[in-house]
Amino acid sequence: MGHHVPLLPEDYFPSFQHKSKTTRNLIDVFWTIASAKQHPDIWIHRFLRSSNWDVSKALKSIQDVLKWRAAEAIDQLNWEGEVNLGLNELRLGISEIIGHDRLGCPLMYVKVRKIMLRNQQEHAFKRYLVHQFETLQHVTRKHQRISMLYDFTGFSMENTPLHLVRFLIELGVKQYAECTSILVLLVDSWLFENFWNLVKGFLDANLSARIVFAKTIEQVLTFVDKEQLPEELNGYNEFKAGFKLPKINENSPMFDTVKREQAEQEWRRRVAEFDSATRKWYRHFTDDICDHYAAERDKAALALDKAERELGKYTRACNSYTRLGLVDTDGCLRLPQNTNPLHK
Repeated sequence: MGHHVPLLPEDYFPSFQHKSKTTRNLIDVFWTIASAKQHPDIWIHRFLRSSNWDVSKALKSIQDVLKWRAAEAIDQLNWEGEVNLGLNELRLGISEIIGHDRLGCPLMYVKVRKIMLRNQQEHAFKRYLVHQFETLQHVTRKHQRISMLYDFTGFSMENTPLHLVRFLIELGVKQYAECTSILVLLVDSWLFENFWNLVKGFLDANLSARIVFAKTIEQVLTFVDKEQLPEELNGYNEFKAGFKLPKINENSPMFDTVKREQAEQEWRRRVAEFDSATRKWYRHFTDDICDHYAAERDKAALALDKAERELGKYTRACNSYTRLGLVDTDGCLRLPQNTNPLHK
C-alpha cells in the first residue's frame, strides 16, 4: 500500500510575525486583502462607492470587514483552498467564470437549479460561497468588478432557501461590497415573483440598482454578446471549465517555510514602500509635482502586486482554475478563445 501524501501542511499560522493561531493583526488583515487586487485602490474604492463617497462610513465598513475576516479566519480558508470544501458543490459546477460581458468585466454564470442544500451541510455551503468570492478576488485581480448571470431556468424554492439567499446578499453588500458590475437574472418561472417578494427587502439601494431582469435570451444579449453566452443558453461559448480534483504536490511550495518567510518579508517591505509612497503623494497632492509622486505610487503598487503573488504561492492552495492552466503568470484568469464554428 502507498503511503499517505498530505496535500497541505498540517499546521497553519497567519504569519511569521504573528504565529498565534487565534490572534490576527488587523493591519495584516487589511494589507492581505488590499494587495489581493492589482492595485490596493481597487479594493478601497469599492467601499467609497458603496458609501456614496462618505469617507467616515466607508472607513467603518472597512473596519467591520477586517473584523469579519479575522473572526472567520478567511486567511486559513484560502490556505486550505478546495481541499476541505464539499466535493458536491465543486463537482456540480454551480458557478464558474465563462467569459466577459459587453463592458469587458469577467462574467460568472450561476445555475440556480443546481443548488440542492438537502444534500449539503449549511455551514459547508456557506464556506463554499465565501471561497468562491475569495477565488474571484484573486483570479480577477486586475478588474474592479465582475458581472454575474443567474440562470433561474427550472429552479424551485428548494434551490433558494431564504436564509441562504440572505447570507449571499450580505456577502455582496458588506464583505465584498461593490464587487459586481451588473447582475442579470434570467427568469422563466412564475415562482420567481414569490421568491423576489421575499428577498428584495434584503437589498440595499446600490445593489438593487445593478440588478436587471431578463425573461428571454434576447434580453440577456443586451448585456452579454452571444459568443460569450454558454451553449445551453443558445450561445456560441462552448467553454466549460469543470472541476479538477486536487493533485499530489500541487501545493508543494506551501511546505517550504524558509521561502515563505522570505516571501513574507519581501511583501512587508513592499507594503511599507507603498504606504510611504501614498503618504508622499498625499502631502504633494496640490503641488505641481503631484504627477511624479502619483507615478511613484503606482510603481510601488506594481511591486506590491508582484510580492503578493509570490507570497500567495506559500499561503494559498491551488484552485481548479489554476489546475486547468487558466491562470496566467500575472495571476489573472485567461480563458481560451472561442473555437465554435458558428462564432462569427
